[in-house]
Amino acid sequence: MNLYLVCDDIDVLEHWKIALSTFNPIVLETMNDLTSKDSGIVFIMDILLREHMEKYPELRFMILSTVPDFTQAQTFLQEGAMGYANARMHESHLQSAFQTLEEGNIWLYPDFVTRLMANARKQSTDKEIMVHRLDILSAREREVALLLNEGKSHLEISQKLDITVRTVKAHCSAIYEKLQVKDRLALALLLHS
Repeated sequence: MNLYLVCDDIDVLEHWKIALSTFNPIVLETMNDLTSKDSGIVFIMDILLREHMEKYPELRFMILSTVPDFTQAQTFLQEGAMGYANARMHESHLQSAFQTLEEGNIWLYPDFVTRLMANARKQSTDKEIMVHRLDILSAREREVALLLNEGKSHLEISQKLDITVRTVKAHCSAIYEKLQVKDRLALALLLHS
């Protein structure tokens, strides 16, 4: 899958090129270098984005900002972006973001996921509705799903339930498949919608 980099900050662009070199990124001066039929993943600075998401429907957009903002992240995600993060984040996070978008999933910096989940929990306090949505899960899967919803890591869940991390991951896969969601963020959104 093609990876396009669009950035007007030379230092940030160099950081991305080094971090993502194994994916053979294509550096673009502007989005106008693409056609509406091009597909792939675009890492783009937030200030350059707005007019492009509708014009290029086949592209998956990862929005990066030198001054990341939670509210801005929510706005971009609602507009169809598949990721949002700090433009200067560590190389491993940039690589993880590309791989996540390549798989068709949404990527957010872990702090943003935690805040989104906390906001989702605040918006829905009706525990009965939440548990009802989990009726198709086994008792153990429900326990894991509720702990995921609280923002617990796989390790924290394994320690709390006295099971291995591998077992937690197996439960997560089963939960996502049964509830037809792709990840813990989608699970949180489902439980609180």
